[in-house]
Amino acid sequence: MRARPYCVVMALVLLAEVSRLGEGASNPGFVARITRHGLTYAREYGIAILKNKLSTVGMPDISGSFKAGWMGNVSYEFTSLRINNFKIRNSDLSLHPGQGVRASLSNNYVSLSGSWKVKKAFITQGSFDVNVDGISIFISLNLGKDNSGRPTASVGHCNNSIGHVSVHISGTLSWILNLFHERIKDYVKNVFSQKICEIVRESSNSYLEPYLRSLPVTMRIDQVAGIDYSLVGAPQATSTFLDTPFKGEFFDLRQRSPVPCDAPPIRLPQEDDQMIYFAISEHVFNTASWVYHQAGLMKFTIRNEQIQNLMKLVNRQSTSEWNPTSESTPFPTVMSYISSSLLPLLRKIPLDFPIHLHTKAFEAVFPQLNESYPNMELELEMSLESAPFLTFTPGNVAFMPVMNVQVFVLLPNSSDRKLLFQLRARTNISATINVSSSRINGSLRPRSKLQLELIHSDIRFFSLESMETILNHYATYFIYPLVNAKLKKAFPLPLARDTHLNSLTLQIHKNFLLLGAKID
Repeated sequence: MRARPYCVVMALVLLAEVSRLGEGASNPGFVARITRHGLTYAREYGIAILKNKLSTVGMPDISGSFKAGWMGNVSYEFTSLRINNFKIRNSDLSLHPGQGVRASLSNNYVSLSGSWKVKKAFITQGSFDVNVDGISIFISLNLGKDNSGRPTASVGHCNNSIGHVSVHISGTLSWILNLFHERIKDYVKNVFSQKICEIVRESSNSYLEPYLRSLPVTMRIDQVAGIDYSLVGAPQATSTFLDTPFKGEFFDLRQRSPVPCDAPPIRLPQEDDQMIYFAISEHVFNTASWVYHQAGLMKFTIRNEQIQNLMKLVNRQSTSEWNPTSESTPFPTVMSYISSSLLPLLRKIPLDFPIHLHTKAFEAVFPQLNESYPNMELELEMSLESAPFLTFTPGNVAFMPVMNVQVFVLLPNSSDRKLLFQLRARTNISATINVSSSRINGSLRPRSKLQLELIHSDIRFFSLESMETILNHYATYFIYPLVNAKLKKAFPLPLARDTHLNSLTLQIHKNFLLLGAKID
């Protein structure tokens, strides 16, 4: 069953008034903003549910007796009471900072009908109609959180008032029943006064509270990382916006530890075209970078067998014909998913470029290499010295990683390898962020070439310029595609179950992304 769309908005509305969850807390990594369009949407759907519930109010039968003048005591019954029409004329949903969420429905109307029966020495019966006008309902909500950190909501106060009640009775001897119009009016008022607030509480228990319980506090991303979406501080509400702050921080599933960076402030623009906005801080991405770097997943190794597999792929001209031959390395498996985009790049590689990691292939660049290690394979290992942190500026996402590059020779008849030289590489990289209806992913592209610094070398006459050319080719055709394949694993937005966004817009501001959407 699809979740009621208004619950998505109402859930965030309620979060705004949850008791102060840590005044003075650090900046959030994620902020959800509800606009006036979102509040209107929540009000309309909430009214639809409440109207449907009120239209099905069960009216109990009425029976009793009264003294009817010279006739003495007469027994009566009012049965089969049913609501024919329920009109909600005026409604409002408003935020009151420090006081809670209030809803009001005023000047409403309901019509009922039923059957009556009178018993004396005879039995007579007929029908009746009741019109109730000027029904007003006022609701406030008590808000809090459970032990898991999720928000809770319950109806704190529910008051209602009934305006004018008119009763029309038809049938033989209906004049008898007209003698106690006031009794019927009082009965209808009492029943509605009681039932209205019962239904309001039932709607909260049946729709809103279960929906709040489905909001994620933490979410598992993969075998390494999860993301924390718990609240970090007091929300800010105005007459126009409601901003709710979440932690928005990645953590290691194996052992959670504090991240070494703080979230920068988020200053949202005064936009209200969409129902809901999500401000996603660069802090979210940077904690992800730190967690995966700590887990050792920002290390890339290129071996000759991988290059040979890719060159076979180019020669066959078809990705569907290529099957990885090595199950020991994850690289061919990953590349099988992105090989179609690699083919055009691989065909651009110069014919004389030493694409194979072999001492013979590098003879023109390092003549002494093949002399010292004749016909031996090489291995290229690249790792980031520290977790790269993204920087968001208006319209742009970039970072400047520093990589440690080591080239080894694989010794024959042995599992050992010997370090030939070690480099430090710097570059400037641009990131592209993509958003779907519930997830965020990205891709990388270089903004500048790798700049190398020699750390150590066992090779004489080392040429940094030549090595820069080689490594830039390897980065373009192997490293970036490999990283982008991993970045396709998107992380989820903190949405409750069966909730989807549409009409998405994405803007890049200082320190954060701004995602606007309508709720489906």
